[in-house]
Amino acid sequence: MRRLPPSGTIRLALRRVLAVCGILAGTALASTPANAQRADSAQTGARRSSADSARAARIVKPPLSPRRAFLYSLALPGYSQSILNRPTAGALFVLTESIALVMLRESAADLRQAKRFLSDSLVVIGYETSGATATPITQASAYNQRLVDIRRGHVEDWIAFIVANHLFAAADAYVAAHLWDLPTQISVESRPTGAVFAARLHW
Repeated sequence: MRRLPPSGTIRLALRRVLAVCGILAGTALASTPANAQRADSAQTGARRSSADSARAARIVKPPLSPRRAFLYSLALPGYSQSILNRPTAGALFVLTESIALVMLRESAADLRQAKRFLSDSLVVIGYETSGATATPITQASAYNQRLVDIRRGHVEDWIAFIVANHLFAAADAYVAAHLWDLPTQISVESRPTGAVFAARLHW
């Protein structure tokens, strides 16, 4: 077996060391992009949390919950509409409520008057004199039980109308609170055949 000189042995050892170092360096360089492309779990979690917080910030919540909006407008029509930035609907319910209350007051006054002047079916409106005798002149009374029943019906109708206005206002407020983030455009157009209602929704 031929024995290498000391210088040859050193050169062979240096070549082997350089070859091993080259292999290790190549492996490290090849694996660096893969490690760089691998997503960090901490960064991913932070990115997701920031995205979720930004998405939650974009969601606009109504000033009132649907349940509170229903109860507020049930007690006072138009109140929840004013809080939900619907002044036209609120003014409409308030105007309807005011007219109904005025008409209820007038109907109640008419009913009290009919009850106060309720009398027999015939009333004396004067006397006819013929010589020494006077004959009473009678006519049917305008304030009879039939008139009382009619005016009582008017009072009950206005009470029912006020209750219906409260319920409609509460239902409108409940729906408006649910559809708070859904913009709507409603227009009314007058035509020869009648009025046309149009609604535009942005989804």
